[in-house]
Amino acid sequence: MTNTTAGQRPGLAQHLKDKGAAMRDAARRRPSSADWDEEVSAVCVADDATGVRKVRVGEWSFLGDGGPDIGGFGLGPSSPELLCAVVSTCLTHTLLCIAALEDVPLDRAEVRVSARNNDARFFGVPTDAPAVPYDLTATVDLRGDVPAPTLAALLAAADARCPMLQLVRAQHAVTLRPA
Repeated sequence: MTNTTAGQRPGLAQHLKDKGAAMRDAARRRPSSADWDEEVSAVCVADDATGVRKVRVGEWSFLGDGGPDIGGFGLGPSSPELLCAVVSTCLTHTLLCIAALEDVPLDRAEVRVSARNNDARFFGVPTDAPAVPYDLTATVDLRGDVPAPTLAALLAAADARCPMLQLVRAQHAVTLRPA
């Protein structure tokens, strides 16, 4: 983090300079693809009368839940809402990484992701709606003293490179196995 005098707080543009330097340094220290291979995981447990889903990701914990119509208590976001959050945070981070490496001094990046969702089939209600969240839309607001063509190029690069966008746009096999 950049040192500042009392009362000053560095903005996103300064963070992007520091981030770009850190990323370039990491690329020099870890030049092989194998250096970057990692396993990531999350664990979800439901084990009490609320049915709330307790999610653990590394050192972080949060709750997932549904609303009353699906027997939940609204104690946390639903799975479709978490999907929107995952895409939103990944796209935001992808934008920041590219901006950092290309020295684009953004002051703000805001990504709102929305989707349509229809749970009718869980209730035996006939529907033609897709069985998964659909019509995902990411609305991106990038701000900074940056020319419009540069912002457009940044957005196009993030659209092509965001891992979670690529995941939801492609089909991937998931292995489901008993513990």
